[in-house]
Amino acid sequence: MLKELRFALYAMKKNIQSSAELRTSFLMNIVGMAINNSSFIIIWVFFVHSVGVIGGWTAADIVALQGFVALAYGVIFSVGIGIKKLPEYAATGVFDRFMLSPKNLLVRVATSAFSPSGLGDIVFGIVCLVIYGFLIDINLAQVFLMLLLILFASIMFFAVSVTVYSASFFFIDSHAVTNGLFELFMTPTLFHGGAFQGATRFAFTFIVPSLLIGTLPVEAIKDISFGKLALVGALSLLWLFLSIKIFNKAIRRYESSNLMTFGN
Repeated sequence: MLKELRFALYAMKKNIQSSAELRTSFLMNIVGMAINNSSFIIIWVFFVHSVGVIGGWTAADIVALQGFVALAYGVIFSVGIGIKKLPEYAATGVFDRFMLSPKNLLVRVATSAFSPSGLGDIVFGIVCLVIYGFLIDINLAQVFLMLLLILFASIMFFAVSVTVYSASFFFIDSHAVTNGLFELFMTPTLFHGGAFQGATRFAFTFIVPSLLIGTLPVEAIKDISFGKLALVGALSLLWLFLSIKIFNKAIRRYESSNLMTFGN
C-alpha cells in the first residue's frame, strides 16, 4: 500500500511539473476553472439569499456544498484523471501498455494523465470551505469533521469514477454509457440536501451515492454529527473496495476479449 502511495505521489509530481512548463496555459486553466465555478455558485447564493432558507439550507450551506463537490472533483480529476480516459485506453488498445507495467495497474492508469483545470476546482473548493468556516464561526470539532469528510468525499468520488469508467470494458460504445452513468452520479451532487426527501434521498445515498460528496458532509458539519461522519466514511470505504473488485473483473474481461473484440 505504501509503495503504491509513493508511486502515485511521484507520478503526480512529475505530471504537475510537466504541465507547469507551459506556465501561462497552466495558470489560465486553473484561473479559468475557478472563475467558471464561481459564476455557478454566485447564481445559487443569490437565489437562496433572495428567498431565505430552502429546506433548512442557507446560502452559507450552499457555499460549503459547492466547496466539497469542487474539491473532491478537483482532487480526482486533476492528478487522477487517467481514470476518465479508460474508455479511450480500452478502445485503442493503449491499456495493454499499462498491463505490462510492474506498478499497481489501477494507480498507474489513474496517474497516467493530469488536468491543470482540476487544480482550479481544488482552489475554488478550498476558498469556499474557508469562507464557510468564517460564516459559521467554525470550531475545532467542525474543522476535524471537515478534514475527514474531505478525505472520504474524495475517496467516494474516486471509487464511483473507477466503477463507472470500468464499464468501458463491457460495452462497445462505452463513451455514451460511461458519460451517462457519470452524469447520473454527478448531477445530484450539485443540489442542496433539501431537494432530496424519502425514497429519493435513500436512493441517492445508498444506491447512487451522490449525496455523500456534498450534502451529508455539510449536514455532518452543521449538526456536528459523528454518526453522519461514520456513515460517509463507511460507505466511501465500501465503495472503494467494490470499485477495485469491479475494476479487476473488468481487467479479466479485457484479457479474454482478444484486444477488445468483446467476445466477437
